Amino acid sequence: MHKKDIMTSETMLYMPEYDAFGNLCTRVIEKDNEYVSKLAPTKLIDFNLRYFGSSLRGAFDGSKMVLGKLNKNPIVIHERCNILWIPSKSPLQPQCSWFAVHHIDDYVAVDKKRTKIIFMNGMDITVEISVKALEYRIQRAFLLKYKLEKRTKHLLVQYDRAKVFQRLAFNMFEDEV
Repeated sequence: MHKKDIMTSETMLYMPEYDAFGNLCTRVIEKDNEYVSKLAPTKLIDFNLRYFGSSLRGAFDGSKMVLGKLNKNPIVIHERCNILWIPSKSPLQPQCSWFAVHHIDDYVAVDKKRTKIIFMNGMDITVEISVKALEYRIQRAFLLKYKLEKRTKHLLVQYDRAKVFQRLAFNMFEDEV
């Protein structure tokens, strides 16, 4: 794993790509950058979820708990930053691409089985997914976001940061004495 494999809010898309030796890798497309990771797309998603304190299994289980048992559920990468991703196919398939929902600006049908996705930065890509299936997955991602916000709203506590840090510093000072 490399530091560059850690996604940011600028990461838009993970696309499967094979290297010269036939190994499944990932073309990582960011807002202003593009590179190839040695990890397969779904493994790269799992790596990032683990980096942020979860896992792909946990993200799918959480999504299933909130939305019900569905195939190709959206997943939350980072809730506070509103980073939700959707798969193009079953994540078990090597041809599965992953999309950051917050970067999708628009989409149009190319034909019955393919859709052109237009990103916020103007870039577009055609993928093998019907426009209806993509639209449904995007809607499910927003429903997941809404339900999670609704469930966690009561957990948000207003506090005075200065007092918290003063208390923390005071406690640390007492421990040293």
